[in-house]
Amino acid sequence: MEPFEYVVVLTSLILGLGIAQILTSVADIISNLKHVKLCLPHTLLTLAVFLLHIQEWWINYQYSAVVKEWTLEIILSILVYPILLFLLARMLFPTGIRGHETDLNHYFFDQWRWFYGIALATMVVSIWQNSFIQNLTITESWPQFVVGSIYLLFILLKIKQSWMHSVLQITSLAGLIYFLMSDDTALHHFQSGG
Repeated sequence: MEPFEYVVVLTSLILGLGIAQILTSVADIISNLKHVKLCLPHTLLTLAVFLLHIQEWWINYQYSAVVKEWTLEIILSILVYPILLFLLARMLFPTGIRGHETDLNHYFFDQWRWFYGIALATMVVSIWQNSFIQNLTITESWPQFVVGSIYLLFILLKIKQSWMHSVLQITSLAGLIYFLMSDDTALHHFQSGG
């Protein structure tokens, strides 16, 4: 077995756990829809995080052609992003002690700083991966800088207006879909959180 195959199995496992978390939670919501209060920014963020899991799986597959020598530093650099995505997927829905909550609007606005903080961390990791693994210049990571800066502004300014969170999530999701549908070059340049 090649080193890449070992790495891709572990990243696929982590990504699969995140996808399972999202799908299980969405199924729980659908089965209890009449008792759940939905939230537009939360719904859009959930969709974006799901798509980011798929995108990361695809990008990890492409590392087989990019990475020539597998080192522990490269493996750890590759693992951080799926781990952050899993944490985000796990935290998106009330679980554990909060598992009884059905008001996703209240839950989102109670937790959004954590969501955006993790999303910001994914931007930093993505820029690092682009530079360290793919040998891209910092300027080629402009989408991560833009999205990361916006998440940081939301956190620092403590923006609580629902419509602003909705606009942010609509814009982020549209950008993500654009880059997913674009050519492979753009796909390499854009790994982001929600």
